[in-house]
Amino acid sequence: MEECPCKEVKKLSNRLMSARLPEEFKDASLNSFDINVYDKPESKERAANAKRVAKNYVLKFEKMRDLGKGLYFFSQEKGSGKTRLAASILHAITKTHDTVYDKETKKYKPLKIIYSSTADLIGEIKSTFDSESKVKSTDIMDAVKTADLVVLDDIGVENVTKFVEETFTRILDYRLQYKKPTIITSNLSIEDLDTIYKSGRVSSRVEKLAFPVIMPNEKIRKKIAQKENEELLLELYE
Repeated sequence: MEECPCKEVKKLSNRLMSARLPEEFKDASLNSFDINVYDKPESKERAANAKRVAKNYVLKFEKMRDLGKGLYFFSQEKGSGKTRLAASILHAITKTHDTVYDKETKKYKPLKIIYSSTADLIGEIKSTFDSESKVKSTDIMDAVKTADLVVLDDIGVENVTKFVEETFTRILDYRLQYKKPTIITSNLSIEDLDTIYKSGRVSSRVEKLAFPVIMPNEKIRKKIAQKENEELLLELYE
């Protein structure tokens, strides 16, 4: 007997849900986002401002959801804390908002949050082109378009083709039209998205969807890893 395609769709949806966060960010929280891990005064200031914005976004999520507004974390430096902060917001909202009010049905429904790196998302969609795939590309697109909150990580690192640009334009256009909040991280400013998404359609939609938040241009991923290794060594040598 063949497995029902609906089961495959459910599995896919589960893989795209917030549980798919990278392992290193599974325990990320706003309280544990340490601005002192940055060395430069400018970096500390930017990190403090970003953390403040993130906390207020969680506190005012209902209003942000009604407005359909998200956040756009960006800095030129990789490993500067963008994904960690976005993951922290995701965790906080998941803990404080089990359900959301659906204006159409006038009932409360479970909050649906999706996290995906943009490269993984495109990979998932392309995988449906396989003749043996039981999942349609529209299943993935619909899941990302309609979720109550979507975190798109590292936009701009994917190999941009006409198909990729059209895919993100459709996703962002839907979320903009139906006021679906979207959190995005990138190594590019919103304006610089035009350097890879040539039509300007992606940047114009991101600009309306999300409030830009500049992050420090300083790597902290390596420092955090070193700190964790040092703490582990202390335990091993006890």
